[in-house]
Amino acid sequence: KKVDLTDLVIEHGGGGVSFWKPMADKFADETYRRDLPTEIVKGMVVRADAGLSRTEADKLEQIAKSMGAAGLARAKVAADGTWTQSPFAKTISAELRAAINQVMGAKENDVIIFQFGKASLVHTVLANLRVHLGKKLGLIPEVGHGGHWNFLWVVDPPLFEYDDDKKRWAAAHHAFTRPHDAHVPLIESDPGNVLCHRYDLVLNGFEIAGGSIRLHDPEVQRRVFAALGISDQEAQEKFGFLLSALRYGAPPHGGIALGMDRLAMLLSGSDSIRDVIAFPKTQKGTDAMSEAPGPVSPEQLAELNIRVLSQE
Repeated sequence: KKVDLTDLVIEHGGGGVSFWKPMADKFADETYRRDLPTEIVKGMVVRADAGLSRTEADKLEQIAKSMGAAGLARAKVAADGTWTQSPFAKTISAELRAAINQVMGAKENDVIIFQFGKASLVHTVLANLRVHLGKKLGLIPEVGHGGHWNFLWVVDPPLFEYDDDKKRWAAAHHAFTRPHDAHVPLIESDPGNVLCHRYDLVLNGFEIAGGSIRLHDPEVQRRVFAALGISDQEAQEKFGFLLSALRYGAPPHGGIALGMDRLAMLLSGSDSIRDVIAFPKTQKGTDAMSEAPGPVSPEQLAELNIRVLSQE
């Protein structure tokens, strides 16, 4: 299968997608719209036959918080359509509640979980919650492939993303990916809608390969730098070697790199990539086989012109 990244994020929540979709997340904006144009509301229904307990629902909220969310709104639907086990139970109007139940397709004893906020966070939280629930409910295997091999090409992602902290546009991946020709006029006027020639190959929810077609036009490269707030002088200082090569007439070029370690993990049915890496590192960055990192002699530091400062 092949899908545009924009459609993938909207329909499947983005990362970790494996296209089994037992619980699709849906936009609730049309029903529950707030006057916050940069934020969205999405929800997902956990069906009654899943038997989700209140304790398990509380755990879902902890998972959401671990990914940066402020919390996780939820509601259990009663036989008459009213909500229980929800902070909204006493405040939501009957009309709005009925509309949300309808758009979500929620029935008696179903649990609706909501996420509010910026699109990137909402999609990330719901995507990871869906994978968590899929494993818990036996819809996808806890580890390994379960005898199923689902390949997916993810193509045409945005070239830029907005940095809320720095209040400017940044490269979504890197600044050297070729934008679609039809989107070049949008670089200055609408950077957020500029798509580029980048592609990832996903197997059972894991990215196993990725690559792009690189920018070979020096004028378009200059405009991309400008959109990122990089002046011509700064670009020449940092990337002069590249810009010179492009002016000499670099041909269109691109490629793809395969993640053999991830592929080996999937083929072996392992639950950790460390099981298939020759020299795996611990969470503290140490190597149990070579006992690295180890002490460095003064001669080695001097050879590399490195000085170590002692901590007071």
